[in-house]
Amino acid sequence: MALIRVRRASFLVFLVSPLLGVGCAGLNAYGPTAEVTQSHYTTIVNYSTAPVDPDRVDDLLGEVADILDVQLDPAVPPPRIVVTTPDRIAQLYEPHVARFAWDLRALALYFPGRRLVMIPYFDRELLGHELAHYLTEQYLAAPPSEWESIADTVEWKLAFGHRRGKNLHPVTRVIGRPRPNQLGRP
Repeated sequence: MALIRVRRASFLVFLVSPLLGVGCAGLNAYGPTAEVTQSHYTTIVNYSTAPVDPDRVDDLLGEVADILDVQLDPAVPPPRIVVTTPDRIAQLYEPHVARFAWDLRALALYFPGRRLVMIPYFDRELLGHELAHYLTEQYLAAPPSEWESIADTVEWKLAFGHRRGKNLHPVTRVIGRPRPNQLGRP
């Protein structure tokens, strides 16, 4: 009897596993070509099969600008937002983390000077964090050493609303683990 139950369970897992895989793969699928969309304040290059609404991106950019007390100017070059695979983002980020003692994997990136934002999918906090980098570079006179703190604050406010007077700690968007033998351990 026990052997029959195991076989039935194995058979059931064999049948259900592909269905689960197809369902999960459909959530963040990417194609070889991009759909390029112009919004009022951005250019969106989307390799994902999930559409990105340019109006939602503009609304988010406006919200981030409000948080940073910035007046958007159409004369300022717009950011380019590229929706691409997490592996591509990690590949581009990897050369910049070689000096750290942690294995870091970026979920999203902003390239200063290029006005380029890279995200794996549309997420308000994730994209808002990167748009804060763009606005800080283009509109604010903050030194680069303060950019991450500013973006973390924006991300936190987008996630939890404007809570004045609270000492809230932002959520980081970098996943890390120590590399062996790099923390002074044998």
